[in-house]
Amino acid sequence: MRVRAYVDEKQVGALFQRSSDRLARKGRDAIRAAAQDVADEIVRTGRIDIRNAGNFGRRWEDSLEANVDVSEGGGNVRVNVTMDIFYWRVFEYGATIHGKPLLWIPLSFADVPPGTYARDYGPLFRVDRKNGGAPLLLSPIDRKPKYFGKESVTIPKKFHLREIAERAVRRLPLLWRARLDEKGLK
Repeated sequence: MRVRAYVDEKQVGALFQRSSDRLARKGRDAIRAAAQDVADEIVRTGRIDIRNAGNFGRRWEDSLEANVDVSEGGGNVRVNVTMDIFYWRVFEYGATIHGKPLLWIPLSFADVPPGTYARDYGPLFRVDRKNGGAPLLLSPIDRKPKYFGKESVTIPKKFHLREIAERAVRRLPLLWRARLDEKGLK
């Protein structure tokens, strides 16, 4: 868009164009800075949410990232929120996981290393209980139960990252006004 200005029949458009470009640049810088504030808030609050969700550990917290993507020309500023752990959505939305036909879950008191599937543990034998309880896999070496079988497990929603992002984005106008204030444009 071109804007031309005249004072007493004399064109002063070039001066006006330079000053309007400077104001537009400051406005774009302010929205980018406000978007970065939103990204930082999402990461900070999201990591606290993950920490409070249970025994997830530092790896889960550190995998949450947000960055600001600016497409020049289109005028779009986008905050991308990602996690490096591909199955994080299970804890964001909740899920039901079905066995084929059973899921073998390690017993809390068994000496099963974390993340070890029943098929990888070593020799195991199955015991179906007479009272109708869940079947067990026992070790023939120490004759102690290691895993129990279930047809499915339901994992409840534990993370609230979408809600955190929505709250942070609602603050964007306030953050943008604060950034404009810093640049003397308000």
